[in-house]
Amino acid sequence: MTLRAEAVDFAYGDRRVLRAVSAEAAPGSLTVLAGPNGCGKSTLLRLLLGLLRPGAGRITVDGMDVHRLPARARARRIAYIAQRPTLAFPFTVRQVVGMGRFTESAGPRVDRVLASVGLADRAGDAFGVLSAGQQQRASLGRALAQIDGVPAPVLLADEPVSAMDPRHAMETLASLRSVAHAGATVVVVLHDLSLAARFADCAVLLRGDGTLAGTGPAQSVLAPAVLGPVFGVAFERLAGPEGSWLLPARPL
Repeated sequence: MTLRAEAVDFAYGDRRVLRAVSAEAAPGSLTVLAGPNGCGKSTLLRLLLGLLRPGAGRITVDGMDVHRLPARARARRIAYIAQRPTLAFPFTVRQVVGMGRFTESAGPRVDRVLASVGLADRAGDAFGVLSAGQQQRASLGRALAQIDGVPAPVLLADEPVSAMDPRHAMETLASLRSVAHAGATVVVVLHDLSLAARFADCAVLLRGDGTLAGTGPAQSVLAPAVLGPVFGVAFERLAGPEGSWLLPARPL
């Protein structure tokens, strides 16, 4: 399922957040949304999900307005990982992951997903006692369970590794990239530009005023010459055997 934002504007009251943003996320690619704090990354993700309606422009899924896609069809095809996962009740980790299968039977898929996110030994624990990073891994598990077996699904993730240690952050992004390369449309909001450069296939870069600074292959968009004016920092690209990394060098 190809997601498109077409000349999208959005405002919270009088505060305009996004300005004429056009971008695309296609199946088979991990697309990263990047930009300074407050530039509208999470807002754009919620627009793509259909939780918000643009003030101008439109969001489409395979050419159809996202709001015309029935809610049940959206739930079966589009998974979402929130920036700060919260629960009102003391569900166990296994129950949280199992929520991803609310439209289907859970069966052994939940156990397989729990193992894949490294939480099989915490399956019976209450979600609320987990660390922030473990809660993020449980939320990833719920999303993976939701799209397991779904043809050409969509997975949208808002800062899914912000509280994780380096090992689990890399494993999570490697997992998301594998899901994308298997045919899913995966869009991830990331602040860590080194991880973005390491794992992203494509990138959408927003300026602080909510305008589009660049979109396309990650190697081109997440380039020091493009990132510098957006963040006000000079970047250096370091090449390694597993890919490239970006490091902030000095303020401009």
